[in-house]
Amino acid sequence: MSKGNQKKIGIVGAMIGAPQILILDEPFANLDPTSQFKLKELLVKEQKTNGTTMLISSHDLNHVTDVCERIVVLEKGKIVKDISSSEGVLEELESYFA
Repeated sequence: MSKGNQKKIGIVGAMIGAPQILILDEPFANLDPTSQFKLKELLVKEQKTNGTTMLISSHDLNHVTDVCERIVVLEKGKIVKDISSSEGVLEELESYFA
């Protein structure tokens, strides 16, 4: 199986049983653009429908800002930013990392 298909199976497996907390490590990695879009929709729906709390570890700022209500940036295990997702948050994060 491709890395993308392995990732999809792992995410589906983690979501079986409607967990209260879902921890995802780089969930968008190795997925084609269509699957990334569908995964974003699925995660947002899961949050709204079941109230699932999600911890998402990701290096992709675009996906994170689309899915997350709160973004915490860690550097060497320390919190350096803790911000609520809003319209300008992507630009704020991009300028921080630039």
